[in-house]
Amino acid sequence: MPRMMVAAAALAAACAMSSGAWAQVAVTDIRAQLFLERSGKLSDNLVGANKALHNTVIGEGDAGEPADAVLVTLVFSGARNSKSSDKIARDLASITVKQQAKTGEKILLRRVYGGFLFGESGRIHKAFLLDNATCAPLEIEVKVGKSARTAKLDFSCGE
Repeated sequence: MPRMMVAAAALAAACAMSSGAWAQVAVTDIRAQLFLERSGKLSDNLVGANKALHNTVIGEGDAGEPADAVLVTLVFSGARNSKSSDKIARDLASITVKQQAKTGEKILLRRVYGGFLFGESGRIHKAFLLDNATCAPLEIEVKVGKSARTAKLDFSCGE
């Protein structure tokens, strides 16, 4: 009988940990870097950096060299050594990237990530590249469960 009680307690603890891990998935950071075309390097993080992003496509502003692609890296956190669900809505990260063009707002990307496999650090990174994205303002919005983050990049082109 004590073995059954120990086994039941262990099963209850495992269920509580797994459901708790799902509830703890959160977006913790958004980073954006220019792909610098001449050197083939990535710029420093642009989010919150207060950089001049005018005519970046031809290398003006703080870019230093031509860049029309942006690498976006998202950082998610969860319970260490756990896996989140890829079927339950609260565990799915929804990503939307909007650009404010002269003709109005357009959606550059909609994506959903799920099934995060968290290691010892309790963090995981997802990334995507936006091509031809440096001539109009960008807004990157990420939501997972009750967690949400937004990053804005004030790109512009013209005289």
